[in-house]
Amino acid sequence: MGEWKNVRVGELGKIITGKTPKTSISDNYGGRIPFLTPSDNMSVKYVGKTSKTLTEKGLLEVKNAILPENSVCVSCIGSDLGKAVITTCPTVTNQQINSIIVDEKSFDVSFVYYAMQILGKKMNFISKTSTAVPIVNKSSFSSYEIKCPPREDQKRIAAVLSALDSKIECNKKINDNLAA
Repeated sequence: MGEWKNVRVGELGKIITGKTPKTSISDNYGGRIPFLTPSDNMSVKYVGKTSKTLTEKGLLEVKNAILPENSVCVSCIGSDLGKAVITTCPTVTNQQINSIIVDEKSFDVSFVYYAMQILGKKMNFISKTSTAVPIVNKSSFSSYEIKCPPREDQKRIAAVLSALDSKIECNKKINDNLAA
């Protein structure tokens, strides 16, 4: 394995803080574009169905906030602070989520996801000592550091962790079936 280096989150790719279209305009909601919030299921690796969706009109209201597939989204507020997921299609998040559009030439998306899982626990711990409602803004989020090996090593590490996640998910489904 190659040498591990300290990398700021802001160097992993482009950081985007989500936006919320006006909720008073009902035409903004109910379309085909997933709208991810911390209240959605962020305990899985990939974003599934979101409780809210946006219309094209809603998307226009938050232009420049749409994330491509394979963006890593991290909840940055409250009790869900530090939870991370990967988008599976173009998605918009609210302002309580900071996302990384990963520079895939230098970093592996799955490795970044797993690194955010670890960093998320650290952010959650640190933030609980500072305010009543823990929150991490974009500049603070961007300045956190993680350790990264060369990209090929990132891919190998992420492949092992992904295989373990797949096995855990399979076992969970078996247990759910047995319970039913």
